[in-house]
Amino acid sequence: MEMLEIIKQLSSLYKKFPTVGSKSATRLAYATLNLTSDERKQLIEALEYCNVKLSKCPTCGSFFEDKCPFCSDPNREKDKILVVSDSKDIYSIENTNSYKGLYYTLNGLLSPLKNQDQEKIGINKLYAKVINEKIKEVILALPTSFEGENTSFYISHLFKNDKVSVTRIAYGIPVGTNLEYLDQLTISRSLNGRKEMDKE
Repeated sequence: MEMLEIIKQLSSLYKKFPTVGSKSATRLAYATLNLTSDERKQLIEALEYCNVKLSKCPTCGSFFEDKCPFCSDPNREKDKILVVSDSKDIYSIENTNSYKGLYYTLNGLLSPLKNQDQEKIGINKLYAKVINEKIKEVILALPTSFEGENTSFYISHLFKNDKVSVTRIAYGIPVGTNLEYLDQLTISRSLNGRKEMDKE
């Protein structure tokens, strides 16, 4: 017997989620069908709320209802900007209360195999923002994966002829670990112990 069309549709959508493969997507599709009518209604309402009420900041990449809580805050330090590859990392850093500057979210990481170049992931826009707004420090908080390292070194090299300090968080971050999996103390120490990057 052929799989129900709705299972195919749901599975196709769930496969768009990070780390979700075909089998996991199919399990999630069936789990969705097994929800009660009220639970499915709550899910639909939550998704509709995201669709109608939420916006994504074109600069820092965070989600908001009225206005971006970071870019619109006049009390934030305008001379430094922290770069992440996923907007959820912004909240991991904010929860430490150790950073009061600006944020910038890349659209992923440099990856020739995935056709992810500097233009596509927003590095060119980052450079223009830093230069135009006379930002003094660029803080890199990118994954310690091969692609993350490659992106960090590319950005550092980009500013080699500019009077811009490029640093990276380093303390206590195991190789291959993303910020979302770290505790607040580790992130705070990593931020406070950031190191200047070699621009060559």
